[in-house]
Amino acid sequence: MTDINVTSVMDEITKWVNSGEETEMFKESIQVLTLPNELQLVNWRTFTALNSMGICTICKSILQTFIKFRQQGMSENDIAKNVIKLCVLLNFQTERVCTGIVKLNLPIILHIIDSKSNIHASDICGIVLESKSCPFNVKKYEWTVPIDHISTEKISMKESNDTIQIIQITDIHYDPKYEPYGNSFCNEPTCCRKGQNITNSSNKTAGYWADYNKCDTPWHSVTNALSHIKVTHQNIDYIYFTGDVIDHGVWETSMKGNIEILHKTYSEIYKHFKDIPVYPILGNHESHPMNQFAPRNITDDNLSTDWLYSLVADLWISFGWLPESTRATILQGGFYTLSPRKGFRIIALNSNICYCYNWWLLYQHQDPDGQLQWLVETLTQAQKNKELVHILSHIPPGDHDCQYIWKREYLKIINKFSHIIAAQFNGHTHNDELRIVYKDKNAKNVSHIAWNGGSITTYVNLNPNYKLYTIDNNTLTVKDFENWIYNITVANENPTQQPQWYKSYSFKNEYNLTDLSLDSLNNWFLDMRNNKDTLNRYYKNFFKHADAALQKNCDLKCKEKYINSIIVTVPH
Repeated sequence: MTDINVTSVMDEITKWVNSGEETEMFKESIQVLTLPNELQLVNWRTFTALNSMGICTICKSILQTFIKFRQQGMSENDIAKNVIKLCVLLNFQTERVCTGIVKLNLPIILHIIDSKSNIHASDICGIVLESKSCPFNVKKYEWTVPIDHISTEKISMKESNDTIQIIQITDIHYDPKYEPYGNSFCNEPTCCRKGQNITNSSNKTAGYWADYNKCDTPWHSVTNALSHIKVTHQNIDYIYFTGDVIDHGVWETSMKGNIEILHKTYSEIYKHFKDIPVYPILGNHESHPMNQFAPRNITDDNLSTDWLYSLVADLWISFGWLPESTRATILQGGFYTLSPRKGFRIIALNSNICYCYNWWLLYQHQDPDGQLQWLVETLTQAQKNKELVHILSHIPPGDHDCQYIWKREYLKIINKFSHIIAAQFNGHTHNDELRIVYKDKNAKNVSHIAWNGGSITTYVNLNPNYKLYTIDNNTLTVKDFENWIYNITVANENPTQQPQWYKSYSFKNEYNLTDLSLDSLNNWFLDMRNNKDTLNRYYKNFFKHADAALQKNCDLKCKEKYINSIIVTVPH
């Protein structure tokens, strides 16, 4: 679609707002641009061809229309009322969901529009969608973190027979509204929730332990997972919790509700693992509204993220997980570093600020909160101290949800210091996967590996899981990991019994690898492109053996797209 189409749609929306009447041209525009039901939960950034052009037209038309209305003095209530109507007309979501999402996010967007007199819809849509179908002036938002002047010094470290054990738990997504035997098939982004029975369009009911449909985790399943880990694994050295405590009821979150969920969940983790160091990070769902991480100079209580940073700093430090020295950077932007022992450094990032739906990127786009500059300084000092590093980051490196320039600068930094970064640990995707980060755009020279923990939540069509890593005590690289899961179908058939957790595989044994060195993993990946057995195994493990996912018809070409995301190179 062209700018003429955008202008035409803008004109029709303007007439509709001013008159309240739907002209034939307005109706035709809405009909052409209406989102099909099957695309309601699909990430807009993954749209292609006509869908990509269509969503860009919708984005530009609506935003530019209401930017003009705002500049002419339209109130927040009037803008909200009209945007909610358009949200429903275009079939984005139900009226209830549209109302919640608009009312939660509009104050932030209007604050940015009011503060940036030269902002244009093409800027907003370009950053949010980042597609060839939605071009914008990228140079306007260009920035870089200088690293070329930094020299690197390799650390010589031999492998050891001694190992440490690390548990990774991620993406719990506890839903306090989860209702066993409630409605698991609804027309909202998250189902199985109290009060949704009126939307039930089928006889599908929510399982007791969780559900394969668009549902999150009941409390008894959260405590079951933690109890199982405590009883089953007696020699845990550390626990990495890589974010996302809050549920997917994104249209009705509140600061009070998020605080209660965070306090309850972190307290439960502490109760189960009092004597084990836990190193937590934030997920993109922890903020309110979801994905919104405001810069430090935003002090309005209704817009600021200070409440979240203060809360987690107090909890994480009071539980004894982190030293007091981490408080300053947690308050600065939700990130920290510490050294559990000599020669070992953990760097915990708040990569959620790069999330494409974090509207504050339009307000402060250049290295928000100074986090990447801090990362460079921290890695430089680690190199000087001859420390090897584990990086914890909710959003995986190279993820399509991360804004292009932040992603590029981050990858440049971690490639620069790859000689001291022993491993990365991520969450966010809910799938059992990994990323192989390459130093070159041709994907020839491996930099390091990023391991994904999967999720406790079943959202969507997944089994719950956690991982147990065996780490070389000297090199701090991953020697192997075990993936532990239980089958939701079987668990829900026996609701009065505890779920039967089991080790689904060890990575080395599953793929017949002698080790998990960079060369071995690169060869494993190259082999998977031509080895159907390896590809089928990876596909099955990717969805954590979930019945609902594996029942879908996915041919060889379909499965190949799941391995393409393994490759991460620096974008140019």
